[in-house]
Amino acid sequence: MANKESFPLHRCIFRNDVDSLNKNLKDEEIKKLINQKDNHGNTPIHLALMLDRRNCILSLLRNGCDVVSRNVFEWNPLEEATMLGDVDLIEKISKFKFRDYCLYFNKTGSDGTISKLDEWNKHLPYCYYKGQLKFKSKIPLLNKIGLKDVLQFYKNENSMRLDTGIVGFDLHGIPRIIHGSLSIIINRLDNGLSQIYMLDNKAKRYTELFPYIPQTVHDHFVKSRIDVKTLYKFFVDNSDLSIKKKTPSGFGFKSNKKRTIRINNKKYNTDLYKCKNISIVIRKRDNEQPIGDFISDIKTTVADIDKSRNKIHSSLTSELNNMIILDNKNIKGIDMDDIFKEENGDNDSESDSDSDDSDIENNDNDDKSVSSHGSSAEKLIEADNDFKKFIDENLYTLATVESEICDKVVQMIIKGQNEQGNAIEKSDIIYIDQILPTFYEAYLNSKRLSDDDQKKFEEIINTTVNSTKDKFGNKKKENNEYMQNFKKSENVSSMVHNLAENYYNSTSKKHNNTSNKFKNEEIKRVPISEEEYFDPSNTKSLHLGRKMEISEEKRRTKKALKFWLTKENSFPLNINDHLKPVIDFLCSLLYDQINGRLYDSNYDRSIYIKTIEYIFEQVEATKRFPLKFEVPVMASTALQFKLIDVNTDKKCVPDSKFKIPDNYIYDESVEFRFSR
Repeated sequence: MANKESFPLHRCIFRNDVDSLNKNLKDEEIKKLINQKDNHGNTPIHLALMLDRRNCILSLLRNGCDVVSRNVFEWNPLEEATMLGDVDLIEKISKFKFRDYCLYFNKTGSDGTISKLDEWNKHLPYCYYKGQLKFKSKIPLLNKIGLKDVLQFYKNENSMRLDTGIVGFDLHGIPRIIHGSLSIIINRLDNGLSQIYMLDNKAKRYTELFPYIPQTVHDHFVKSRIDVKTLYKFFVDNSDLSIKKKTPSGFGFKSNKKRTIRINNKKYNTDLYKCKNISIVIRKRDNEQPIGDFISDIKTTVADIDKSRNKIHSSLTSELNNMIILDNKNIKGIDMDDIFKEENGDNDSESDSDSDDSDIENNDNDDKSVSSHGSSAEKLIEADNDFKKFIDENLYTLATVESEICDKVVQMIIKGQNEQGNAIEKSDIIYIDQILPTFYEAYLNSKRLSDDDQKKFEEIINTTVNSTKDKFGNKKKENNEYMQNFKKSENVSSMVHNLAENYYNSTSKKHNNTSNKFKNEEIKRVPISEEEYFDPSNTKSLHLGRKMEISEEKRRTKKALKFWLTKENSFPLNINDHLKPVIDFLCSLLYDQINGRLYDSNYDRSIYIKTIEYIFEQVEATKRFPLKFEVPVMASTALQFKLIDVNTDKKCVPDSKFKIPDNYIYDESVEFRFSR
């Protein structure tokens, strides 16, 4: 194709010539280029969104353009539309995106590839899973949320059903889980789409979620995307990823009991594997405004924004983990800085916390960085003297009050000076409370001091720490920024965005300084002609039409993801055959890859494949199956899931499970609730 004729659809968009675009899209050969990337990594829909060519965007959407894939800057069309702020476009793109999700999972590809559902059916046409989901934490606020549920999943070839007892969040006062009985039923249709229903089993009502999407669902989703000032993107750097099988510690029966899990009244011995050394890259895009048909003026702390990530490995838990961990340091006992804090060396001598009823207190050895907290009005005290640095160096030991280190720290406080003879200040005492909020109460309750010292120590704590708290141990000023952001959430999407915004703004001091630096800088309006943009020798990554600021933070954690896997060939299922299609599907959603073709050059996909191959090789995926896993959420907090029952008999998944009961009433108001 001649240079002048290259990228015909892009050229129409560049000129804002919608008539020529529509004419070209009627040509079957040219229409095949509807998702073609130009020399700068932009598809037609990306270019149209950047330049706010609304009529061109609508024409591309009508002709089935890809609304999922990312450009070279890692933004997908919905994210570009969100920053554009066009409500109609956000609604249309989100509908098409969800449609593409269904087609990817259900429909056989034109290139001969089978759907993920058919791939799954080859090895597991029928199955029933029952498992317990448990959120474990030492942090009082998170414990009061009370996340604990039994999940049941049914699959009968082309139909699936999920039953849960969590039906929403109550955001009045301290957030809590709303318990009830909710079901999601998915039935595959002949056209490759799915019919999806949500059932409220207590109220005996149901609604259809897809293909007919209730207006209330639309409104909630679109509302969460309107007036968004900041976008967050999450990547995972697993270049130092390690998978290790934990050697059992302890002796005899107790040690073996921790590794034995009962499934359907049968005991299975398991091996504990730990997945460590994952870094999270958080990219923030904000302070954006349109500047017309000019090269985007990107103020960034990243040297080369489109090549900023290391040669990283990806994992299934990447964005899922990110969604869960987006909390703010204002929760009592938490500072997100410490969650990702880089630790010095591995600690493989930790307690496993792998018994069924074990609490998170037994699981702290993975965390050398114990978290801290502060109110929205307070700045966290920094470790600026020898005493505070001593506390930092012994955080893990201090988590157990019955230790010599704890005794030493308490005696320093009582005497009013450290080992170097320097005075213990009020800020030093508060510092311990910030990073270990239960330390003083636990030590006083342990009665390790003489009566005189106990009385003196209690008086010191009451005058320096407890005077700022109410009778429940919470900061008196409870109406903090975290709670406000949590309560203004309309749905899961807006909750994640609100918490992300609060977390990033409260921890990114470096970025804030950078933002102030850019604040008064004049916008650069660098023009670019059609010839320059489509010049084959110009392969620089380009974003057009916007002024924005972009910054990144890389946070590392060595907290381990834990997996309890069955012994070799002792279980009727294995990871490779019976779970991999689902893992592939979820990762394709997370990395916006569902419209990618197998022969496309895609960096994220190749890294994902290599990572999965590495993990599967380490855990012998063709011989084992996970009966339990534990995901670190934040310091001293974990999300645990354990299988209770597994069955692959067709009799366990009757057709009636995937039908709406006759006595249920259609009601569009059925939804996952956010009560405020």
